[in-house]
Amino acid sequence: MMPRNLTIIAVGALLTWASVATAEDQESPFTIHPSMLITMVGDDEPYLEERNDGAFGIWLAPNLELGYRADFFELQADLGADLRRYVDESDLSEEFYRAILNGEIGILPGLTLRVSNAYSPQAERVASPADATRNLQQTNQADAEFRYWKELPGRRELLMTFRGSYFIGEDFNALLFTDGPGVISHLDFEPDHWEGATKLELQTPFGERNSLYARSEFEYRTYSEFQVPDRGEFTILAGMRTRHFRNVEIDVAVGYGMVAFESSDDLHRFVGEGSLRWRLPEGWTWRVSAANRFVSDLAGNVFVETTGRMGIEKHFGELISASVAAFVSHLENEAWNNVPKNLFGGAEFRIQSRVGRHTMVAVTYRYWENAGDFPMDDFSQNRVALEIFYRR
Repeated sequence: MMPRNLTIIAVGALLTWASVATAEDQESPFTIHPSMLITMVGDDEPYLEERNDGAFGIWLAPNLELGYRADFFELQADLGADLRRYVDESDLSEEFYRAILNGEIGILPGLTLRVSNAYSPQAERVASPADATRNLQQTNQADAEFRYWKELPGRRELLMTFRGSYFIGEDFNALLFTDGPGVISHLDFEPDHWEGATKLELQTPFGERNSLYARSEFEYRTYSEFQVPDRGEFTILAGMRTRHFRNVEIDVAVGYGMVAFESSDDLHRFVGEGSLRWRLPEGWTWRVSAANRFVSDLAGNVFVETTGRMGIEKHFGELISASVAAFVSHLENEAWNNVPKNLFGGAEFRIQSRVGRHTMVAVTYRYWENAGDFPMDDFSQNRVALEIFYRR
């Protein structure tokens, strides 16, 4: 089902081009970086349900990054696998694959064409860990995007993008929220859809380290499944970015958003986002962010997400760092009747150290909890992982 032949041909062409370039010039713009990530995981709720069935797993993720850069174009490939095995839990074991190809070419000054094809796993549900085995589906998305950038008088900048994409994925058991009571369980849901989007952003500076910007975005999506209505999504934001204060970066934007459905009432909402990053002496960094925005899951259900995040990071010299992060998020769907609300959040502690020139070792602990009106989604999870990452 997935367009693998195109991926194989493109990677073969990139490797052939690279070998010729390397033979002619030892300082070729071609790059190649193999890597391997080994993760040992202990998880007390790997099924993302209140089963109280813990499991231990070992994940292997070999990867190969290829690139070729010339004066007016650039090619990149990211090829890999994610092989997950669990002790005494064979139904949890899965294999995911990644073949991501990106190309960019300069057509005219300021005008570029970007094309990509991403064969990779994606999270199925919003209110579950995005890296959980039970929450991943193998998908493919092809994109083509025209991007135009122009510098205007007064150091102002204009950015316009036009994008079209086609998304396909393997069938899965999905819950579809409708405008009637309850939900529909679709056993063989196809997430295939077409998507078109445009974005316009104007940025103007004031002072030495500040800028104001206005951004509008429109996206239209049409699904193969008739149960999911076609929809258009529109947002407009006005914001400010500043580094006026020493070691502090602030980005705040507020605006209006709307989702127009083909066969139901429109959804109108205040939208906004903000972030603060504060660097302190002796290697400390604080990050705080909040957002109110539209999000959608792999089944096409649209939600309003209100979320807040906070993180602290500390560097101990150049080799060791530790971080703590926490977040809480609230999901609701005001477009449909009788749709349950969902509250979820979590916290993660991570410490990592560079071992030699090419190896990184990290230990993480994460707590996740779902608590909402829909009992099937409620669970709590503790996960401990040891990661060993090697990259040439």
